[in-house]
Amino acid sequence: MKTTVVLSTMLLALSGVASAGVGINAGSNAAGEIFYGGSLGASFGEVDYIDVAPMVGLHVTPELSVGVSLLYRHVNDSRGSKTLKTNDYGGTLFARYHFVPSIFLEADYEYLDHEFYRSDLTKDRKQFDSVLAGGGITSSLGGNVSSYLSVLYNFSYDEADSPYADPWTVRFGIGVGF
Repeated sequence: MKTTVVLSTMLLALSGVASAGVGINAGSNAAGEIFYGGSLGASFGEVDYIDVAPMVGLHVTPELSVGVSLLYRHVNDSRGSKTLKTNDYGGTLFARYHFVPSIFLEADYEYLDHEFYRSDLTKDRKQFDSVLAGGGITSSLGGNVSSYLSVLYNFSYDEADSPYADPWTVRFGIGVGF
């Protein structure tokens, strides 16, 4: 049963978005054109994980797009003697510059309000500001729908105090433009 749930969840995630990220239209990219997308991720088992991140953006020029993405993440970890439940939320401001139609540079500012457990199993929250930059590729899926893959480096990463395991972020997503 657990394998079926995980496989179904993986297919759902791949048909939408595998991890938090932003979408972009590979269609006409006309200045003033609005696009939207986002991410939906889930995993169920001893650790249940739900991640939702809708986004909206605007093509400032055919090469430059800007936008915003919101984030909500829920984790329910039942591996220990006490079930640990956390909720994170935040948002991202992003800019992408396409120097050729299918290859882009990206810069993000991310705010994350992260909930975590201390060693004595009391809950606490901490806010994180991150500056990320990198690049990626887009590919048209037909019409105004496209997929993208980006790799970003978190320049604000602090190994001793970060909600992330490492400074690298890989994102895959779907976007729809109008």
